[in-house]
Amino acid sequence: MKYGQIAGNSQINTFIYSCFEHICEEDERKFVKKFREQPQNSDEIMHTFRELVLGAYLCSRGFRARYEHAVDSRTPDWSILNDDSKPGAIVELTNFHIDEATETEIEEQLRAKGLACVWRDANRDNVDRLYRSIWHKAQVYRALVQELGISYIVAVFGDFRAAVDEEEVHICLFDKEFGLFGIYPEVSGVLYFEEKFGYYLFGYTRNPSAQSRFNLLSGVFPSDAA
Repeated sequence: MKYGQIAGNSQINTFIYSCFEHICEEDERKFVKKFREQPQNSDEIMHTFRELVLGAYLCSRGFRARYEHAVDSRTPDWSILNDDSKPGAIVELTNFHIDEATETEIEEQLRAKGLACVWRDANRDNVDRLYRSIWHKAQVYRALVQELGISYIVAVFGDFRAAVDEEEVHICLFDKEFGLFGIYPEVSGVLYFEEKFGYYLFGYTRNPSAQSRFNLLSGVFPSDAA
């Protein structure tokens, strides 16, 4: 292995190297440095891991994506560069987790019984929390993408315990009164992804009101899932 053991268990380490097959060497080194600086088994390191998966997926779809590439003195998670090496789109990741009360309940069950079980609707505020999560990211680079006239994609990773479904995502984006796509035409689309059985499933929803359209196919990473 090029960099030896980087982070996590052997399965995660193998997946990291699978991602490295798709991104450039300079970005590989950025991730190796981050992984080695962050505490093992922490939320921080898992966020970095999902950033890597996101970028590897973008590159696997043929985009020239760069990690924390400087864009007008800002460093979004991923920038998609045009043929002239100028940014044509930026991609920001937000992680969507279960609510704090449900997470506490799961931890208590695990300590007491070694396993946990909660009802599907235990996260009754799923839509509200998901809405706020996307809303926050929509604002972060709003002014920059307006100024540069480039596309802006908000990526959302859904923890499997949060049990978000497609309908809940669409409510946040397309509600007649409060839909985020109508409020934020600067957002070209939302890329939602989740992990299932060792693969990552990506679903892209395009904003029909976007000022700058961006075409991105939904898919699976690694692509040999089929």
